[in-house]
Amino acid sequence: MTMTETDSQERYEDVPPDPERIVEGLRDTGYDFNTAIADVVDNSIAANATVVDIRVAQHVNGSIRISIADNGSGMDEEGLRNAMRYGARRRSDPKSLGKFGLGLKTASTAFCRRLMVTSRDKAQGEVRRAHWDLDDIAKRGYWQLAWSTPDTNTLAQLNQVALDGSGTVVVWEKVDRLMKDYTDPSGTHASKALQKRVDQLRRHLAMVYQRFLDPADSRERHATIELNGVKVD
Repeated sequence: MTMTETDSQERYEDVPPDPERIVEGLRDTGYDFNTAIADVVDNSIAANATVVDIRVAQHVNGSIRISIADNGSGMDEEGLRNAMRYGARRRSDPKSLGKFGLGLKTASTAFCRRLMVTSRDKAQGEVRRAHWDLDDIAKRGYWQLAWSTPDTNTLAQLNQVALDGSGTVVVWEKVDRLMKDYTDPSGTHASKALQKRVDQLRRHLAMVYQRFLDPADSRERHATIELNGVKVD
C-alpha cells in the first residue's frame, strides 16, 4: 500500500536559533547612524512624546554613550518586556514606522553592544530597566533579558525630561561601530569626526520630523527635539 499525504505522521520539536548568531547577524541590516537614531525617536513619537532629548557623549577614554529620553507614555513591565523582544507585538498606531518588532533592537545594536531601556509608565511610578548585552548573550547562550537598577545618570535625564511623569530613556553603551575607523578613539581627529556625525544627525532629524518641529505646521502635534542641549529647528 502506498502511504498518502494524509496518512503520513508528523512530529514537531523546538529548534531555537542560536542567540549569538542571530544578534550578531542582525547587526548588519543596513542602518546608518542617522536612520538608526531616527528609528528610536520614532518610538518616542509613537508614545506621544512632546519632548525628546538626545545626548551623544564621548568620555576621556574615547568610549561613547548615547541616550534618547522622552516624556511619552512610558511602559509597564510587560510593555517593556515586549519592546525588548525580538519580534515585538505590532503597535496599535497605524502611522508608526515600526512594522516587524525589530527596529529598536536592530537599530541600536547596529552601533552598540549593550542596549538599555529605562521606563516609567505613570507619575511617581516604578522605574524599570531592561537590557540586552551582546557579549552576555554570547556567554550565556540563551535569550535571557537582563533586568537591573537604573543608574543615576539615566534617572536624572528621565526626571529632567519627563518631570517625574511617564517617560523612557534608551541608552547605547559599548558603542563599537560609530567611530571604528579611528585607532585612537580619544584623539582629536576622532572627536572632530564625532562632532561632524552629530551635525549630520541634527540636519537629518530636522528633515524627518519637520512636521513635529514646526509650530506652524498643523499636520502633526508640536514636539521639541534637543540634541546635546541644543534645540533642533
